[in-house]
Amino acid sequence: ITTIKMRNKNWDLVFVIIGILNIAFSFAGNKTIEVIFGLEINIWTYRTIWGFIAIGSFLSYRKKKKLESEANDQK
Repeated sequence: ITTIKMRNKNWDLVFVIIGILNIAFSFAGNKTIEVIFGLEINIWTYRTIWGFIAIGSFLSYRKKKKLESEANDQK
């Protein structure tokens, strides 16, 4: 069960990194729109969506890490 929790926790970190990279690379071009699933959206909306994904994933990672630490302390 510990490996499953670790894997899920690691996936949260992957989404944090992907979110940060997407936001950073969105500043590289002179785009005003980005296409997601065939829909054109404002670049700031795109950055906001990825920001929420990154922050949410980081908070989830931190929560899982805290729960894992508490479980290890109880042993």
